[in-house]
Order: sequence, then structure tokens, then C-alpha cells
Amino acid sequence: MSAFAGRRKRIAVIGGGFGGAYAAQTLSKKAPDDCEILVFDRNNFLLFYPLLIEAGVGQLEPRHVTVPIRKFLGKRANFVMAEIDRVDTKDHQIYYRTAGVGPLQSVHYDHLILAPGSVTKMPPIPGLKEFAFELKSLKDSIEFRDRGIRLLEVANTLKDKKEREALLRIVIVGSNFSGIELAGEYQEFLVTQAKNYRNIEPEEVQVVVVEYADRILPAIDPELAEFAREHLEKRGLKIHTKTTLTEVKIDSVTLTSGEVLPTRTTVWCAGINPSPLLQKIEGLPLNERGYIVCDKTTQVQGFQDLWAIGDSAFIPDAEGKPYAATAQNSSRQGPVAASNVVHALKGESLEEFKFSALGSLAAIGCRTAVARVFGIKVSGFLAWFLFRTIYLMKMPSWSRRFRIVIDWTLTLIFKQEPVQLGIHQDRTLASLAKNKLEEERELART
Repeated sequence: MSAFAGRRKRIAVIGGGFGGAYAAQTLSKKAPDDCEILVFDRNNFLLFYPLLIEAGVGQLEPRHVTVPIRKFLGKRANFVMAEIDRVDTKDHQIYYRTAGVGPLQSVHYDHLILAPGSVTKMPPIPGLKEFAFELKSLKDSIEFRDRGIRLLEVANTLKDKKEREALLRIVIVGSNFSGIELAGEYQEFLVTQAKNYRNIEPEEVQVVVVEYADRILPAIDPELAEFAREHLEKRGLKIHTKTTLTEVKIDSVTLTSGEVLPTRTTVWCAGINPSPLLQKIEGLPLNERGYIVCDKTTQVQGFQDLWAIGDSAFIPDAEGKPYAATAQNSSRQGPVAASNVVHALKGESLEEFKFSALGSLAAIGCRTAVARVFGIKVSGFLAWFLFRTIYLMKMPSWSRRFRIVIDWTLTLIFKQEPVQLGIHQDRTLASLAKNKLEEERELART
């Protein structure tokens, strides 16, 4: 049974990220009055991904990088916090569970926009799924900060320098925007906090970046990537290119060169896969990599009432290549898909999605960034200022913008403190430390 009755035309949107949220917001403004708009997502907020890492390392209050989804969508859209079980495209039914735990319900749709996002791509490397971390959510970001503080607390109790260095060595695989931003910002955070511990030297903190390509930040200009590399290496980060991992263990990783790096923390930032939900939608056309095959209007191939946008959709550009899986592209695909749904309802011709990226930005820590904006290359402090200014203005809420400015101002005046939020309690790490301390006590007795 469904909680939604009536036979008005219903336009459903699955996914409340950048693509789905902007699609639903556009539908709220443009859809005919006799249409109902229904939006599904597991979270009741829109997460502003560009500032996720800053929220994680404590430069921003975590709540300030989120926007309440209902406020963003407008009054016309009906939001349901739910996990989607499957979609029947023949009977036009969406099956879902409210908050992921309620009874299975279904609702009919007339048009459906798919924007389910993506998941981290985990290749079959031994130990990767068991021991590596990922960074896809606000919870991941906060947990990662808590883990860093916990690493410092445990390392502060150890006498063995090599064991401390192993605990404080962070291996980040993948040097795309999120990987490099995490490496730069997290290294700055750990080095700064290490000064609060009397038994730890800041130099014992080491962040290692592992990249399969021949350079970091392969999506931006080589000169900017080289600037970023020189800046990071000058601060002590280690960068390995043309290599990846062959094995991940609880206390080490092995590179393709055969080198073994002792570490307790490995973060995988190398690539994405389409949402697993796509496998639960019968008849959905997928390409060899599992992405939804669409035409240039975002309409799913072979369907008149199904549309797809964002990370899981293959929408060809003028050269037949897919658009990059970025918030910049998704937030512009959403309004096009929504407009085309309205065009289809009115029997009008559809418009094609055409967009050229306005630029790219990457913050690399210590008030430094690299950027390419409107074809102009910028690096250093000015790029960092542009990074913050541009993303501040893209934050879709004036109240959030104001709060973010306050947060940034406070971090310039007051030092951050090594305080856990209590979200992440790593029993594995605690167990390793306990065993090491017991070994040291036993040696002291003999």
C-alpha cells in the first residue's frame, strides 16, 4: 500500500544529491499544476560535497555543509526519506521502505528521474574491502577526523618510534580532487594537532599518496598538478605515481613495486561505480561499465517516461563522451531533465544537455590551492581564496553561507582542538595499541 493517493500525474525523483535536488527544485517551479512531485532519498539533507573535507577536519561545523532538503525543494515537492528496494518500469511502480526500516510500500509514477549517485569503486585487491576506508558521506568525514585524533592519542602512549610512525602514517590511494584535498587538509590537521602531544614529534606524521597515473590530479593542467606536487612534497607528504596497491592488511599495505608501508589507515579515493540500485531496475539499458545509457536530452534509451542524471548516467557530449561525474555537471543536468519532463507532458520538443565546465579547483592545505577558472590558471593563496569564495557563493542557502563565514573567521582567530565527537570508536585500533602496550610492559619487567 502507498501513503500517496489520487490520480494526478506524478513525477518521481530518486536521489536527493545535486542532480536530483536541482531537478526537483526546477519541477516545483515549472511542472503543471495538476502534477505531484515526489522525491526519495535516504538522507533528509543536501550535502555540499565541495566543503566536505573542511567539515571533516573541523574548519567548518558539520551541519553547516548541509541544507535541509525540504527547504531546498520548495513547498510543491513531497520528500520521503526512504531506501528504494526496486523499481518496476513496466507497471511504473517504485518499491521503498520509509527510513530504510518501515514496511515495503509502493507508489505509482508517470515520469521518473533517476539520480541515485555512485559508490566507491573497490577493485578485487586482497584486504581492500576489509581494511580500507572511503570518503563519501558526512559521517565518513567526521569518523575520519575522530580516527586521526584517536591515532594521536594511542601514539602518544607508545615508546617505540617506529610503531608511532606506523600509527601516524596515512596512505591515500587516488589523487583526484577528493584524494589530494584530503591528503593536503588532513596532513595539515594532524601535524597541527600533534603539537598538543608531548611524546609525538610533528615530523612523525606522514601522509602518503598513491596514484596509478603518471602524475597527481590528472584531470587538471600539468603545470597546476606540478605546483600541487611540489607544495605537498615540500610539506613532507610522500607521493608515489605509476603505482597502486597489491594488498591491504590491518597493519600495512603493499605497493606494486613490492614496497611494504606499515600503516593502520588506508583510504581509497580511486574511482566510483554506478549505484547498485541500477541492478534492481528491470529493463534498464546499461553500458559495459554499468552506467545508464541516455541520449543527449537525459532521456533513458528505449523509454519515454524515464530520465537519468548524475554519477550513474552516461549522457553523451558533442563528441559522444560521458560528462565527468562532478557536482558541477550534475547540478546542471537536473534542471535540463526536469524541463524535459515538462516538455514531454506538454508534447513539446526536448532540449539537449550541453555544458562546458567553467573550471576546476582543488584546495591542498595551508591556505593553498590550484584553480583553473574561465581558462585562467591560478595557484597559491589567491587560488585558495577563489576556492572558498566560489564555493561559498554556490552554497544554496544564505543562512548557511553566513554560518560558514563565521566558522572560517573563528578558525583564523582560535586554534582547533584535538577533541573527538565520539562518533567513531575503533576497537581494532584499540586492540592493536593494547597488545603493543602489553608487550612493552612485559619487556620492562624482564
